[in-house]
Amino acid sequence: MTTIMGDLTAVRERRRPAARAAAFDVAESEVREVYLAHFGALAGWAAHLVGDPDLGHDMATEAFVRLLRSWESVELARPWLYTTVGNLVKDHWRKRGRESAAYRRFQGGVDPEVGQTSRVDPATVLTVRDAVESLPERLRMAVLLHYFGDLTVAEVARQLGKADGTIKSDLHEARRRLAVILEGVR
Repeated sequence: MTTIMGDLTAVRERRRPAARAAAFDVAESEVREVYLAHFGALAGWAAHLVGDPDLGHDMATEAFVRLLRSWESVELARPWLYTTVGNLVKDHWRKRGRESAAYRRFQGGVDPEVGQTSRVDPATVLTVRDAVESLPERLRMAVLLHYFGDLTVAEVARQLGKADGTIKSDLHEARRRLAVILEGVR
C-alpha cells in the first residue's frame, strides 16, 4: 500500500496547491490507519467471494483507492469498504456471466474447457456462492454484507439506503429462498 499511497501523493502534489495538499495528507494518514486495520480481512473476504486470492487483493486495493478519493464524504469507512468490494464482486460475476453466455453461444453449447457437451449433476457443482448469486439483487447485497461482510443490520441498512426493518425482511426472504435452493440439491 505504501507504493499506492506514494504514487497517489506524488500525482496529487503536482496537481494542487499547498493548502489542498495538506488536507490530502490528513486524509491519506487517516486512510492508512483504516487500511492497517481492515485490509487483510477485506482482501480475504473478497478472495473468498470470487475464489481467487489475487483478484480479491486487487478488489480490496481498488476499494481503498476509491476510499482515498471519497474520504471527505464517507461517514463510516468499514461498511463503505465492504459495500464497495461487494459491488466490485457483483460486477465481476456479472461480467463472468456475460462471458460464459457468449462462450455458450459461440461454442454451440460445448464446454470450452472440456470440449464436449456434458450433463452435470447440479448437486455436485452448486455451492453456497452459486446459491447466493442466484438471489435477486435486492436480497443478494444484503446477504453479502451482513453474513459474509459481518456488518450489522443497521450498517447494511445505512449502506444500502434502506430501513432496518426492510433489511431484516430481505434477510429473512433470502434465507427462505436459499433453504429452498440448497435443499433442492440434497
